[in-house]
Amino acid sequence: MTLRYPLVLFLLVMLPALALVWRWRGMRVSRAVLAVRLLLVTLLVLALANPVLGQAAPTPGTLVILLDQSDSLGDAGKAALRAQAEAFARNQGETAHILPFGLAPQADASAPLRADGTDIAAALHAARGLLGSSGRVVLLSDGAQTRGDALAAARALGVPIDTFAYTPSAPPELWVAAVEAPPTLRVGEEFAVTVVVGSNQAATAQLELFAGARQLATQNITLQPGDNRFTYHDRASTAGVARFQAMVNGQPDTFAQNNRGAATALVAPPPQVLLLEGASGGGAQLKSALRQAGIVADILPAERLPTRLSALDAYEGILLLDVPAGELSLDQMANLREFVRSEGRGLVVAGGRASFTLGAYQGTPLEEALPVSMEPPPRPERPPVTLLLIVDHSLSMGSSSEISKLDMAKESALLATDALRPDDRIGVLAFDDTQYWAVDFQVIGTGLRLGQVQEQIGAITLGGGTDICAALDLGLNTLAQQPGKVRHAVIMTDGQSFRNNRCGPYPALVERARAADITLSSIAIGADADTELLQNLARWGAGRYHFAAQPGDIPRLTLIESQIATTEPQIEGEFRAQLQAPHPLLRDFAPNQIPKLEGYVGTTLKPNAELVLKSPDNDPVLATWQYGLGRAVAWTPSATAPWAADWPNWPEYGRFWAQLVRYTLPEPDSGLLQVRATPHGDAITISADALAPSGEPIDLADTSAAITLPDGSARRIALRQTAPGHYEEQVTLPLEGPYGIAVTQQKDGSTHAAAVGYVLPPAAEYTPSGGGPGLLASISAATGGQVLPANASNTAPAVTGSAPAPRELWPWLLALAALLWPAEIAMRRGWLRLGAC
Repeated sequence: MTLRYPLVLFLLVMLPALALVWRWRGMRVSRAVLAVRLLLVTLLVLALANPVLGQAAPTPGTLVILLDQSDSLGDAGKAALRAQAEAFARNQGETAHILPFGLAPQADASAPLRADGTDIAAALHAARGLLGSSGRVVLLSDGAQTRGDALAAARALGVPIDTFAYTPSAPPELWVAAVEAPPTLRVGEEFAVTVVVGSNQAATAQLELFAGARQLATQNITLQPGDNRFTYHDRASTAGVARFQAMVNGQPDTFAQNNRGAATALVAPPPQVLLLEGASGGGAQLKSALRQAGIVADILPAERLPTRLSALDAYEGILLLDVPAGELSLDQMANLREFVRSEGRGLVVAGGRASFTLGAYQGTPLEEALPVSMEPPPRPERPPVTLLLIVDHSLSMGSSSEISKLDMAKESALLATDALRPDDRIGVLAFDDTQYWAVDFQVIGTGLRLGQVQEQIGAITLGGGTDICAALDLGLNTLAQQPGKVRHAVIMTDGQSFRNNRCGPYPALVERARAADITLSSIAIGADADTELLQNLARWGAGRYHFAAQPGDIPRLTLIESQIATTEPQIEGEFRAQLQAPHPLLRDFAPNQIPKLEGYVGTTLKPNAELVLKSPDNDPVLATWQYGLGRAVAWTPSATAPWAADWPNWPEYGRFWAQLVRYTLPEPDSGLLQVRATPHGDAITISADALAPSGEPIDLADTSAAITLPDGSARRIALRQTAPGHYEEQVTLPLEGPYGIAVTQQKDGSTHAAAVGYVLPPAAEYTPSGGGPGLLASISAATGGQVLPANASNTAPAVTGSAPAPRELWPWLLALAALLWPAEIAMRRGWLRLGAC
């Protein structure tokens, strides 16, 4: 017995409720009457389920022939399969059923058949209603399904399926295989659109590419068999959804339906970034270059970086230009770290003589966020270092407090002796308006004992005025006479020199030292120091400038200078960066396009970081990584001088830096109003999810979508709210091609907007594909059917067997219910007593 409408049995779940009503809700029927009533209801429900004994027609000897009539067969293939199906049907006789199908089965012969697709799975589902207990299916097709899962449907059918594979001859065909564009763009961003044109033979054609209604390119192209790629460039100009359409026309060609392709890109407003510059500057040049590349940048001195993370909400990325850690507080560096890790925004750090290892990033929150560590790469052996400390002991270095600035400077000199190796040299020159050697140059561990060196440093006392120029003249000239390859000087002063012209201009003095490969750093102590002069001295001397706001900062800064000098992280000399691996950071840039560099800061790549460019010594030049929710990029040379002085003259300078910055930025489609387009065949569901800044859903808002069609026309629809904060509507798409969907939501005077693009592609039926015969063979193997050979006779395996006509039981069930009805009345009125209440 089988039930034709088994779902009706769910009505039986109402029996307990009926029993409660009849038994206890004031009616108080007897148990016997209650039982008869429930049996009566059960019989009526079973009758509605329409039970039958035996199998429904057709009989078990049914042969269902599924006949593919989709366009991929061509007219000749359709006719050949029709003839084959008719021959199979004649052999089987009256129990054979031919079911044509394309995108859907043709259940009604008078209805038109959609031939622009092949859904074998739908045809197999339709065959289920025609089969008997011992039926069989013959599938005639090229096997090129475009919708559904034929193999899964065949396994679920549960009967043998014989397959006959028709392999049509390949007609000449060319088609648009793909249009590739970035999914997201920013206004002003340059980008590439690639059109992939397929052909199964050599051909010539005309290719046209449109961005909206604007023709982006037209080109006569020569095609080779396979995929042919053509790339064009453009610049995003307007926020919203950019729609691209490509068309190819040429001969020989068979189907015109596949000669179009499309893509969309979501274009967001220009990004806004914060550019923090150190004492060496360079921000104005880079800001101008970024603006020309479509990025809006604000410049701040590094020390003015906000200490509250919320104050950075306006920026999607931050770029540091040669910023030492000493110019940032611990809170500011922690903000930079969380800006990337927790907020998911971007950070780009460019090098220079005051950054990375040279800028004392080691052990700071800033180092945590970067893809490189501040340990210089190991070298076989570093040469001995000669360090000169030029210490101001003028009267202003005293203090009314317990610890004077001079005391801190002397402690700095003592720490420097501990930081040097036994074969390094040190000298300490004290100056006010005169100079004397507190410690003559000597090798650590030789000459005076360490205790004697410390005694001499400790004997420095307060003096008179300040003569910086004379101190530099004596100190640097003496340092130039010392042996060694690495020679570095550090000057510490809190005042301004009153005899600046005694030894000639400062630049000439420092230039002579640089000619002897001497580097010079400076530490300005307190607000009275000549900070402009000391910054220039460090810049001219290829060193670092530090500002010590408190006397307690002096030893730390001096120790940093000593450690930098001993580790030698500054690598100078002309080189061309080498590509480690292709990466989106260098999209459209060949390594030989990138200008040469003059130096970089030595660092070590962290685990899980990506090395993009490297030096000839395999040190990181350009590296990146995902840090928490955001991305960080390290560029170890400088952005301009000293190691990239000619880069601003490079025509691609702005695009290069804009590409580095854009890589770190969050996706522009993120926000509190999220829009999606979900396909359903030829229709889509446009849905929008809206949240308030608190995270609560926005309900009862006026929400609508403006849809731009491929032909440029527009229509507007309202979106219905179907769940908290969720709005949607289903739309049938009339045309193939790119659609722009802009959703606007209004509530309580505020308006929110978001957009998404969608492409309705041409029917896959018209794109050449392989694998059809293999799919048909898999169907036969999975179901125990046969693969019928192409040269087989016009017969299909016979389907034998018979079964009695089915016997419907619903009249008997109704008759029994009719007999029970008067019995129930008699029992309820007491005419027939079978039990008590």
